[in-house]
Amino acid sequence: MSGERAARATERRLESQRRTAAEEVDRILAITLGLIERSAPAMPSVSEIVAAAGISNQTLYRTFGNKDELILAVLERGVLRVADTTRGRMAEVDDPSEQILAWVRAVLRQVSVVDAAETSRSVLGYLHQTGAVEGANQAELLAPISALLLEPVAALGGDAVDAACISDLVLGAMRRHLWTKTVPTRAEVDHVGAFVLRGLGAGSAR
Repeated sequence: MSGERAARATERRLESQRRTAAEEVDRILAITLGLIERSAPAMPSVSEIVAAAGISNQTLYRTFGNKDELILAVLERGVLRVADTTRGRMAEVDDPSEQILAWVRAVLRQVSVVDAAETSRSVLGYLHQTGAVEGANQAELLAPISALLLEPVAALGGDAVDAACISDLVLGAMRRHLWTKTVPTRAEVDHVGAFVLRGLGAGSAR
């Protein structure tokens, strides 16, 4: 039987290993994203990724399973960063209507930065080709962004279904611009925001 001190020592050792593993995963993801940004619209090969990261194919596959899982992890990391940025923009205002407008602007802004949009097209195009992102899986990946609507929509008397409808509408517009390589105008963004608020009975955008 192990004693209490031995158990604590084991936990410290495991925690150190988890921290090291997390740092290595972060490093591989950052390197992969950098390669994608430089090679877009083409995708970097596994050999390019392992060479840049200074690891073996075995290490890569032991960490992520396969290339699809690695690219999905890159996409998930990007979605979380967009969610964090959007949450910050929404926190700058108190009125729920303005928070929803901030959400709309932040989401549509993702296709307004040309280089970022090209990177997103490369990642999503690859994942669509491999079948790694389909249907409900897309909604699950974007859930951290969509979930930000729940609170302000509820404050205006709406519910989760209303929030889902808004998310589908705005994310759909974002995808349309992404695949057609167009950029939403300020007038379009304002119109979408006003349309959403009218649907919630909250009047038009200010």
